[in-house]
Amino acid sequence: MSIEKIIRRSIIWGASFSIIVSFSSCKKFLERTPLDQVSEPEFWQTPKELDSYIVGKYDWLPGQLTSGGMGYYVDDQTSDNMVNSTGYNRFMNGENNTTPNTGGGWDWSAIRQINMFFDNYHRCTSPFQTYKHTYGEACFLKALKYHELVMRFGDVPWYTHVISDKDQTELFKPRDPRALVVDSIMVLIDKAVSNLKPRAESGVNRLNKETALIYKSRVALFEATWAKYHAGKPSASGVDANKYFQKAIDAYNQFKTECGGFQGKLYTAGGTEKSYYNLFNQFDYASIPEVTLSKKYSQSLGVLNNVGFIVWLYGYNSCSYSLDLVQAYLKNDGTSTDITEQNVVSTKGKASLTQMASLLDPRFKQSIFIPGDLLNNNTPPYKDSLFTVPQMHLSDVSRNAATGFSPKKGHNPESKMINQTDPLIAGIAFRIPELMLNYVEAYVELNGSFPDLSDNIDLLRQRVGMPTLTSVKPTVETWWPNYGYAISNNLAIVRQERRVELAGEGYRTADWKRWRAHNLFNGKRPKGFKFDMNDFAKITPKPVVKLDENGFVDPYQVFMAGGYYNFNAERDYLSPIPMNDLLLNKKLVQNPNWDSPK
Repeated sequence: MSIEKIIRRSIIWGASFSIIVSFSSCKKFLERTPLDQVSEPEFWQTPKELDSYIVGKYDWLPGQLTSGGMGYYVDDQTSDNMVNSTGYNRFMNGENNTTPNTGGGWDWSAIRQINMFFDNYHRCTSPFQTYKHTYGEACFLKALKYHELVMRFGDVPWYTHVISDKDQTELFKPRDPRALVVDSIMVLIDKAVSNLKPRAESGVNRLNKETALIYKSRVALFEATWAKYHAGKPSASGVDANKYFQKAIDAYNQFKTECGGFQGKLYTAGGTEKSYYNLFNQFDYASIPEVTLSKKYSQSLGVLNNVGFIVWLYGYNSCSYSLDLVQAYLKNDGTSTDITEQNVVSTKGKASLTQMASLLDPRFKQSIFIPGDLLNNNTPPYKDSLFTVPQMHLSDVSRNAATGFSPKKGHNPESKMINQTDPLIAGIAFRIPELMLNYVEAYVELNGSFPDLSDNIDLLRQRVGMPTLTSVKPTVETWWPNYGYAISNNLAIVRQERRVELAGEGYRTADWKRWRAHNLFNGKRPKGFKFDMNDFAKITPKPVVKLDENGFVDPYQVFMAGGYYNFNAERDYLSPIPMNDLLLNKKLVQNPNWDSPK
């Protein structure tokens, strides 16, 4: 990686102006070896050098948007929340069944790079306090990359330092138990919490204490639920579930005591009718405390995304929300309602979108395009254009909303409908509601009952004008999700609330995996809204849409192999270790039901 790219990243992720100036004006520094290849001892002697090395790893962080797509906003397509108009998901259908020779995510380059920091940071001649924050960032980044490996492979070897190519013992060691690795990850996260500055000092574009606490709760809840729901299965974990449920609870309580709590942190500009929608369409999150870490994009700095252009003109990168997700929205009085029933939603097509908008939790109409929504107000010929019907008729199917539920998270009518032109939507890496929801889920898992909801779910509901969960508990009905096993009503309600608040932000895949909840989609096909061809009477060409026997859009009716999803639960919760690595290291053991070298 060139130093010019590192400087660019430091700008985007919020490195201080003084650091940037010192990089660009220091000829001696510019003549150094590229920072991802740094090994010479003299490099590590100043806090600025340590900082530059870590900033060069910021693209590892979540919250990335892309120049050619919607980034994390379409990650839910590997779940029951989202449908891709160009084809069903082959992983969910058990079709990704070949053990690769190399790759497949078994990549240790990031661990080597971050371990290089830990092997050398002590060479800095300045006091630790001068680079304490940078050390905290390094701890966070190592925890992040290691947990990515754990989520994919389960047991993995734990390395504390860069491995020499002559160290045969370390190079060819077996995998360490998941519990040992996760405990080590948690130690790193706790160090990050202790050493990182609060958001008020670091800014929203640099890692901070609040973000580390959210991430602590994420890892803790993931590992606790994985251990609980995968027990006795090929993907089982030795992690102590109750210990990690408590760690998720502890992260929430620590946030309250060390980070000023939750009151006043949620974004409410625009009121109950628009604040949730507006949260996801900002060009800069510096003044929005709900977002603890973001990535700012800028055409002038050459770090680009195309969200404003793609979100409507190009059909949200071919993705739309599923009927199953929409069924998760409660009635706006906090009670359960089944929108597939004729006596609940009596209309179809675009009229049904309008009817559901008036009936459901306001997060529905703030997440999905409704007739009359403003599409753009500053770019001819789209200026003052309004949403009328979902794009289902275009010959380029990759631009169609196959289900009729067109996502609008990330949409801002102030964005120019021109390729990669300022202002550009910023990416959200972490936001506080995740911590709130993690806490309530962990508490219910550990205790059965709800905690005090006034500082978490009730706040989320008040933002959009919904009755609080304290005041109204919905009835868990037969149409609520079937996870493949029984759960308490309290837990079902928490999972429902999580799904709605975090819909379309990339959380759902990790959720169904940690819950071992493939039953949510297995043996089923995703559906869309009840279709009405009259909506397209004046539009050419006419859409070609497959419907089920009840008139709901059924996009995978024809070309899905076998007709329904057929997930391989005995194999696919863990990924395979590549063949070449198994051949090189005889101490590595393949994950269950994947091929090994003969």
